[in-house]
Amino acid sequence: MSWGLLLALLISFLIAAALFHILRKILPLILHGIAGIIIFWLFSHFGIINVPIDAATFLIAAFGGILGVILVLILSFLGVPL
Repeated sequence: MSWGLLLALLISFLIAAALFHILRKILPLILHGIAGIIIFWLFSHFGIINVPIDAATFLIAAFGGILGVILVLILSFLGVPL
C-alpha cells in the first residue's frame, strides 16, 4: 500500500467518526421534535386543544421531550401564546 492510500483511509475514518458523533447528538432531538409535532397535530386534529405547530413548539418538544410537549399543551390550554 502506498502512503496516499493510507492517508485517504485515515481521513475517511476521521470524517466517519466525526459524523457519527454529530448524528448521535442531533438524532434524538430530531426524533423528539417529530414525535412532539405528531402529538400536537393529533390534539389539534381531534379538537382537544388547538396547538400551533411552528418552530417554537418544535424546539420546545425537541429539547424538552415529553415534558416539553406537556408544557406546550398546558400553555396552549391556558391561552398563553408561544
